[in-house]
Amino acid sequence: MPSSSQFKYTLDTPLAPGIPTKMPAPKQQTFTDPNIFSKELSNIFDRDWVMVGRSGAIPKPGDYFTAFLGQRPIIVIRQRDGSIRALANYCLHRYVQLLEGSGATNCIVCPYHCWAYDISGALLNVTDSAGFCAEDIEGKTLETLATDEHLGYIFVSMRNDLSPVAQRLNPLTHILNNFGLEHYEDRHIVHEETWHANWKLIYHNFIESYHTTYTHKKSIGPTNPANAAEYGPLGDPHFTIHSNSYIAKHQPPIYNARLDNAEHRRFYVAGIFPNGLIAIEPNFVWWMALEPKAADRTNARWGLSFSHHTMKNMPAAEDYVKEIIDIIQIATTEDKAMVEQMQTGSNFNSDKAGILHAPLEMPIKEFDDYVRRKLGSGKS
Repeated sequence: MPSSSQFKYTLDTPLAPGIPTKMPAPKQQTFTDPNIFSKELSNIFDRDWVMVGRSGAIPKPGDYFTAFLGQRPIIVIRQRDGSIRALANYCLHRYVQLLEGSGATNCIVCPYHCWAYDISGALLNVTDSAGFCAEDIEGKTLETLATDEHLGYIFVSMRNDLSPVAQRLNPLTHILNNFGLEHYEDRHIVHEETWHANWKLIYHNFIESYHTTYTHKKSIGPTNPANAAEYGPLGDPHFTIHSNSYIAKHQPPIYNARLDNAEHRRFYVAGIFPNGLIAIEPNFVWWMALEPKAADRTNARWGLSFSHHTMKNMPAAEDYVKEIIDIIQIATTEDKAMVEQMQTGSNFNSDKAGILHAPLEMPIKEFDDYVRRKLGSGKS
């Protein structure tokens, strides 16, 4: 089946068999309880592939950015052979965080006592080494975590026995195949942006289009209203996807000849469980990688990447890049304000459950089913 035919109009056709007409929202304690948050760190972020960013953010050997796997600090760094490695971000001596932010380096040096490590993580030099037993420092290396790349994104895991990301996301790859996301140019990345909200509320907000008309009045609402949304294939254990399609008068110019007519107007919105969010259209992709900090606080690393076809063939491409960055910055600000208000409302801690829209908020149910499975409180 062609990927485009897997999507159906949402509001003018009957619901698919897999979409229930009655769906309760998670209770407020889901977003405020520190015990639930702790279980999510151990059962989800310690046990699954976690999206940390775009591989294009570190194009050269020694380029790096720091991130968090749940609350575990890591370094994501390009190796001399072109591969990417994720290292535990602490010194083997006294646990000091080695690097902060992003940048480029030929050698990782601890700021505390100047122990030095190769970009592979191997310990190169110990200052005043005579004060240590040789066998305690010889051949030591920083902890290395499982790392994978797919669709231009980097995934890291504490586990080494997980199936490859490409295998897990094969159905999603089929849907997005014509876009060539791995070749998109990374032009805008925000590594640190604190949202005073539970990570799941941010995830919920990104993957549903019910709010676009009402929340995004100054940005994407007029071009991608809720009544143009389409739901996609249902029930995959690793992702959810729908389309918040463009209305005809706002359909963008197309520079990628591989896209079919349906893909010309589609603004695909996908959630890659547990923390990856991507919104893909013919000319750019808007993405987020969420890092939970506390039950009510999250770092939202996000960015914008642009189609190589667009950058090569669009007149005044750089002006277009600036225009889209400005629009999405407004959209992100609109989302942030609303999500933080959801967190404030959830602090009432009512036992009464909210209500989800069928089908526009079906992606929320799919994500919540994933979370329940991982926490052991739902069907597998």
